[in-house]
Amino acid sequence: MALSREEISARYGAALFGYCQDTNSLDNVYGELQVLKSAVLDNPRLSEVLSSPVYSIEEKKQLLKNISADFSQEVQQFLELLLDYGRFAVLPDIVDQFNMRYNKLNNIAFGKVISAVKLDDDQLQKLGQAYAKKYNLKELKLTNQVNPSIIGGVILEVEDYIIDGSVKTKLKKIRAQLVENI
Repeated sequence: MALSREEISARYGAALFGYCQDTNSLDNVYGELQVLKSAVLDNPRLSEVLSSPVYSIEEKKQLLKNISADFSQEVQQFLELLLDYGRFAVLPDIVDQFNMRYNKLNNIAFGKVISAVKLDDDQLQKLGQAYAKKYNLKELKLTNQVNPSIIGGVILEVEDYIIDGSVKTKLKKIRAQLVENI
């Protein structure tokens, strides 16, 4: 039975993460994987060539050697492993799985702020720092989504948590109380 893309990425991501923990190379490999993922996503042809049966394994290994020359030994060996097992097309998903484990270990979370107007980077950073401090996170990285229908305030979504401080929601609560008291 063939493994799904999710199962493959979860297994390889976990294996790479465990190996890097054992070799004390987590931070270095994390940085290199971000560069690698970006390069693969910006150049989809690269993944196609390294996954294609048209090219010989020797040609693929030479191309991979040229690409990964500046990377650590851990990343080079991992890329060779992916090539040998025909898993190179799953690399971005594997990096995502690695990142998930890395962020959890380092107490880093990601979230979204929904606001009526666009927030600048300083506002996002201050909001992220306040939430991170309150919930014992090392860091919270936020993105901003604009939704004028919330009127004012913000809605903060971090993983499974939602903090709704929007004016729209507060007005709904006031209206419900008024209707209830009539």
